[in-house]
Amino acid sequence: MLHQGRFLWRFIKFALPFFSAEHKWMNRGRLALIAALTVAQVAVQVGLNSWSARLYNAIEGRHLEAFLALITDFVLLLLASILVFSITLYTKRRLEFAWRVWITKNTLSVWMAQGRHYQLGLITGDHDNPDGRIAEDIRVTTESAVELGQALFYCILLFGTFVTVLWTLSGVIHVDIGGTVIPIPGFMVFVALVYSAIGTSLALWAGFPLVGASNLRQTVEANFRFGLARAREYSESIALIGGDTDERTHLQELLRGVRRGWERQTYGLVRIIVFTTAYGVLANPFPLLVAAPRYIMGLISLGTLMQMAQAFSQVTAALAFPVDNLSGIALWRASVERVMALQDALGGLQQKLGENRIEVRHEGNALQLAGVRVTEHDATPVMKELTATIGPGEHVLIEGKTPICHKLILAVAGLWPWGAGRVTLPEGANVFIATERPYMPVGALGEAVCYPMTLGVCTPDDINSALKRVGLGDWAGRLGVVESWESVFSVAQQQRLSFARMLLHRPDWILLSEATNSLDATAQREMAELLIKEFPSATVVAVGRVGLFDGFFQRVLHVEEETAST
Repeated sequence: MLHQGRFLWRFIKFALPFFSAEHKWMNRGRLALIAALTVAQVAVQVGLNSWSARLYNAIEGRHLEAFLALITDFVLLLLASILVFSITLYTKRRLEFAWRVWITKNTLSVWMAQGRHYQLGLITGDHDNPDGRIAEDIRVTTESAVELGQALFYCILLFGTFVTVLWTLSGVIHVDIGGTVIPIPGFMVFVALVYSAIGTSLALWAGFPLVGASNLRQTVEANFRFGLARAREYSESIALIGGDTDERTHLQELLRGVRRGWERQTYGLVRIIVFTTAYGVLANPFPLLVAAPRYIMGLISLGTLMQMAQAFSQVTAALAFPVDNLSGIALWRASVERVMALQDALGGLQQKLGENRIEVRHEGNALQLAGVRVTEHDATPVMKELTATIGPGEHVLIEGKTPICHKLILAVAGLWPWGAGRVTLPEGANVFIATERPYMPVGALGEAVCYPMTLGVCTPDDINSALKRVGLGDWAGRLGVVESWESVFSVAQQQRLSFARMLLHRPDWILLSEATNSLDATAQREMAELLIKEFPSATVVAVGRVGLFDGFFQRVLHVEEETAST
């Protein structure tokens, strides 16, 4: 119970900022309207309950005039019910979507900023599949919170209203115990409470395994989707290396994980369905069986009997909220915990990245590496300490093992924090970093070339000119074509396109990490000549082997690997 309380308190703190954010009065108004409409829904139910008593009394007394008048009353109640429930649904959905958009935007603003989406994938913790958490779990969190919250409020009002009705209609029964007659007022209320308590206890016991099963199901489903997406992303490489069998085996293993999650969830659902089915079937005749003797004895009318049975059903329905919503609550809680875990991971990312970090500053006009030593996540050194200064306009080659040198480039970019020392970047420098596999967004070719700038910044003439100058002239004039460009372009073409981006961005500091390793020697010379012609005063720092861009680099920085013996 204490754990449940902590979860609810955490969720309240998680939810409250939304109602103090932008458009807060609109969202507060929607919430207040939902509350008012919920009260109206209960009022409609009270009206139907009273109408039911009058209907059965009219039937029992064979009063045709009263019966015909009740038809008009029913039509009015029906129209009121349709109106109230329709407006409630519309208002709830507006609030749900507004809340989802707000959480999604806030999460994206933290996750997709300063390389956190990259860094988060480098550390362990309960934040796997952030894409699924943002796309699906936030949706479930917001939609279910509003639906369950409104349903709970409705059940509270329903219980408070109909327990009074049931108490009044039950009257007083007298029980003779050992010659002592004990009056019991509102006996049907006590019957309803005991009935619901037993049902709720059994339902909670039956549904307990479903909470963990729902969380597991979401995790394994997300892993399976990610595996399929990754196989599609690297389909060419898998096909060329003949890795179809291994990849198929891996996907089948992920599918087995999905099956295990599905079986656990199915087991939990079957337990609940068995109970809720029996509970639901018993709910209708049970109050009639309890109250019917008083009608048979002539103590109450048929209308009172039916009204009492309906009031009993409303009270037990209100108390059955945990039973009816157990699977939904389990799914909602699992989603909430996944969303909060992602936000906690993002909030504590700097702490998780560790205390021993490479410091990155922006000052001066040179790139300075002061005692820089890159390590793995577990603080295992991978390179010896490096101190160097690279001034404006220099062309410097970094030579060493590619993975180590790439980590050094990431450290300069502020994306690889593990290590020691200090990196100083020129203040206000326009830095462009090109890698072996540049990112290719899905969309129009013009957008892919201009990325991450928008087409409003890059003119079609500039884009076409850049494509021609990097050897992709066949694609000039086709800027509106929409494709998955990482599948259309070979790696060599993607690397040429990266240089086209460079021409549009006009950087004064250029960092190349194996950015031309798929180009032949002629193409590499063309890119070197392009750099000399287009960026005569730019600083160029490249990772590669000695001989790259022959004659282009003025000096070489050797990055030495740190071995266990050293």
